[in-house]
Amino acid sequence: MTGTLRTLRAEWYRLVRSRAVLGAALFVAAVAALRVFAARMSELAGYAAEVQRALSRGTPAPPAPPVGNAWAPFADGWLAGLTVATLLLIILAARSLAGDRESGLLRVARTRSVSRAGLVAGRALLGLLLVVTAMLLTGVASLAAAAWWFDFLPVQEGSYVLVSTPELRLELLRAVAATLPPLMATWCFGLWISSIARGGTGAVSGALALYLGFDLFKAVLGDRQYLAFAAFNPSFVDHSCLKEFAGIARGFSDAGYSSTLYAQNLWLPWPQAVLLLLLAGWITSRRAL
Repeated sequence: MTGTLRTLRAEWYRLVRSRAVLGAALFVAAVAALRVFAARMSELAGYAAEVQRALSRGTPAPPAPPVGNAWAPFADGWLAGLTVATLLLIILAARSLAGDRESGLLRVARTRSVSRAGLVAGRALLGLLLVVTAMLLTGVASLAAAAWWFDFLPVQEGSYVLVSTPELRLELLRAVAATLPPLMATWCFGLWISSIARGGTGAVSGALALYLGFDLFKAVLGDRQYLAFAAFNPSFVDHSCLKEFAGIARGFSDAGYSSTLYAQNLWLPWPQAVLLLLLAGWITSRRAL
């Protein structure tokens, strides 16, 4: 895999100097923060409705409620940001090989002693960096917004503590650890589509159509949906571990993955990611650049 690191450096250089990528990064961070802000506005709207009902009955307005618990809005904001970030990762991955083949950049890279396997492996490493960056960016934006508008408290029912703060932190770490593998497999899925597509536009269209099609119809599959890495991703029809954490943060007793499903979430996406990456490398090695 000659030239893997050279490919990684070149692709990273292109991305960090792209205004479109910078705008996309700011956009996903804004989505995460705005989702938290929407939760705060919902609380204020609920209080305003209570005041209006009290005034219409001629009774004193109720006192303002205390600041709400931040854990659930924080999780919701992170999920919203990651849902958008996942689609952007698919677009970048699908555009990568197909777009560079279409523009002739892959041939230029080959003249710099970069092997075909290196072209794919370098982009796979780039995907790992982008996945981690997306998770950090959306997580920090959501955390900052949640800390600004809410307070991080244990989940309580009256005076009874349902879930303590240390338990919430542990569940959050488990959810974050479970989010990385499927996102990495999603990037490899985009590279595989990119390796077989004729051009960048077709690759992006095909990758999004397959991914969103699965997302829309995965409920029909029942538990069999969890045989595919995409079922564990934050998405519009969300069954991810991070979504289950949001339920835990709201005190839902049935929220959370079983130990078996959580273990499957951790290991299943990796062999699928490797298989997709090997297929992308094999197809790239046999196609004209």
